[in-house]
Amino acid sequence: MTEDPGDGTPDTDSARRRLLRAIGAGVAGGGLASLLLPGATESPAIEEAAAGPVDEGTEAVPESETPYAVWQYVPADGGARFEPTSPINVVSPLENGSFDALVGVFRDLGWYEAPAEYVRYAWDRTSERYRLASYVGAETQFGVAGRLHVRCWHLEATASIQAHVDTPARPKHGIHSYSDGRAAVEALVRDAGWRVAESRLALGNDKRPDHDGMASVIRR
Repeated sequence: MTEDPGDGTPDTDSARRRLLRAIGAGVAGGGLASLLLPGATESPAIEEAAAGPVDEGTEAVPESETPYAVWQYVPADGGARFEPTSPINVVSPLENGSFDALVGVFRDLGWYEAPAEYVRYAWDRTSERYRLASYVGAETQFGVAGRLHVRCWHLEATASIQAHVDTPARPKHGIHSYSDGRAAVEALVRDAGWRVAESRLALGNDKRPDHDGMASVIRR
């Protein structure tokens, strides 16, 4: 693991457009996802992460070698195994800040904490379980007209964030951009007084449509 330089109200929609323009990204949409209500915060014991729909040739950092999550996962075969779906693209060591303060950036913006979405997990190497996100936030409940969407995990006193921009719901949503989601989170945390390191962390979790395998590193 190395570092490399490297539907809501009109007010909400216009704020997102201003933000995306400011970071050089186009306005992208949101998505109407299936709403699942899990009854537990972690998975049953499982031997190891299952192979899944990742890009061919991807060589991600083994999750046993980093305190951060590397992927988010979806349960398959009734929870008998888990498949990676989207890459973690923002992390924080939380050296001088707390997890609550970090996700407070999204709360202070009035983001929805129980948006309609697909349920996703991340691997927790300390308990050897897949865990539900510690915090989920989205600009709007359904994202019909577009939204930024994050899932955040608090693992080993660090934060791992999966940030993306959803496609419009037609009728279901997909991923429009991981890169724009990462850039948007960078801009939001900077505005809230956090620092974004010039060097990004190489996790090797490249993923279509536009993730380069690098995670932004934010500090208080």
